[in-house]
Amino acid sequence: MRIAPRSLWFTVLLGFFAALPALSIDLSAPTLVELPSALATTATTAGLTLSLFMVGFALGQLAGGRLSDRRGRRPVLIAALAVYGLSGAACAFAWSGPILASARLVQGASAGACAVLAFAMVQDLFQGEAARLRRSYVTLILGILPMLAPAMGAGLDAALGWRSVHAVLAVAGLVLFGVAVMAVGESRQHDRSDPFLPARIPARLREDRRFVAVSLVNALSYGTLFAYIAAAPVVVMGELKQGPAVYAGVFACTAFALSAGALSSAQLGKRRLSASALAGWGIMLQAVSMLALALHCHGGRYSPGLILLFLAAGSFARGLAAPNLNHLAVGDRHRDAGLASAAFGVVQLLGGAASSAAVATLLPHFGMMATAGLMAALASAAALLWLSLLRRAKEIGGSSVESTPSAGN
Repeated sequence: MRIAPRSLWFTVLLGFFAALPALSIDLSAPTLVELPSALATTATTAGLTLSLFMVGFALGQLAGGRLSDRRGRRPVLIAALAVYGLSGAACAFAWSGPILASARLVQGASAGACAVLAFAMVQDLFQGEAARLRRSYVTLILGILPMLAPAMGAGLDAALGWRSVHAVLAVAGLVLFGVAVMAVGESRQHDRSDPFLPARIPARLREDRRFVAVSLVNALSYGTLFAYIAAAPVVVMGELKQGPAVYAGVFACTAFALSAGALSSAQLGKRRLSASALAGWGIMLQAVSMLALALHCHGGRYSPGLILLFLAAGSFARGLAAPNLNHLAVGDRHRDAGLASAAFGVVQLLGGAASSAAVATLLPHFGMMATAGLMAALASAAALLWLSLLRRAKEIGGSSVESTPSAGN
């Protein structure tokens, strides 16, 4: 009953595993405003349900990645899905704010483990261009599902109440648990000799300069996107005086552009365009788009159409770059694929958290220009770091930003 790794269904399943954190956040986001009254708690405690989820998400990636390198992907995945389903049920039946926040911490940790295992399993089962193609498709699914989640969460909340959202997440986790038990086999090879690991790759992750540099580029690029996500509700509904429907439409357009970028990565990868080239195009397009957005906002007279155009272009660029940056960072690290994928994800998460904190600090004082300026600064920093990485590769006469070519599985 095992699902064949090369099948479409297996890639879709990996996409669901990878999307669990985003679904858990976006589906429940519409319920946050009613938690203080529903649970007789404070707005601070209600906010902690999201903050603690993110803390658990980071810790779960590291713990799940490291443990799966030692014990195998399948047992860790099955355990994480079981915990996710049970913690989702605890959220649905929580009778106080602290209990809900605690359950969300556990849920975040289990979701983080599932997400990192999705990319580690790609690393186990595929090499070279085949692995890059799967990463692009997983990123595509990762973009589509959260695009639908806010509307689904709002609909469930309006029809059945906030508890129904967490009940749906719990059921989804248990369904995925059943599928994993019946249809997902072990992907990690226990033979420690790795013919795909080049001698130039350092054994220690922190000594792998390419991994560190590409992870930082990715964190800056992701921070650019996350600054928009953090500021969008305030900017669209506050600065631009638009209603929730317009905000939802803007979010859907940028999420669609992100997915289109990931799909383009997959299609261009089939034409043998290198991961380094596609990542570079994405990084540069994101920087140009965000600089154009900042210049447009600097005048103080905004055109909503142009703002949406620049945001969509930047989101498309992020979708194009993301799977290729992931491939360049961890594509050679088969021995510690779980830990490498986890570290890559945590650095990305830190980039998003830092940009979100910066937006929260600057937005009340500088308005929309704070967000546009920060996005331009982060995207430009990513582009400059990428160019520095390319220059260093040329100086040593190698290809330190390109993955080792190898045949697909």
